[in-house]
Amino acid sequence: MGRKRAQFADVTTSRGAFERLETRCPNCKRPIGPQDAPTFVRSFADAPANLATMRCGRCRAMLTIRFEDDSGSTQAREVG
Repeated sequence: MGRKRAQFADVTTSRGAFERLETRCPNCKRPIGPQDAPTFVRSFADAPANLATMRCGRCRAMLTIRFEDDSGSTQAREVG
């Protein structure tokens, strides 16, 4: 038998839902969150990263996670 084919998926979620483990892998439905060690993609001007990559701990699918604020925008919020 050949090797199992790698799976890929895109996920859009809020940071809060991700932190609370409410976000799920689209392939196996396992909750995903910070414990899965996402790698954040750096953004310009020291803004918080809105994009991360990681592997699902169960099915090993490569996930791309896009973080949106609660209004549905991927624009970074000002903290201050």
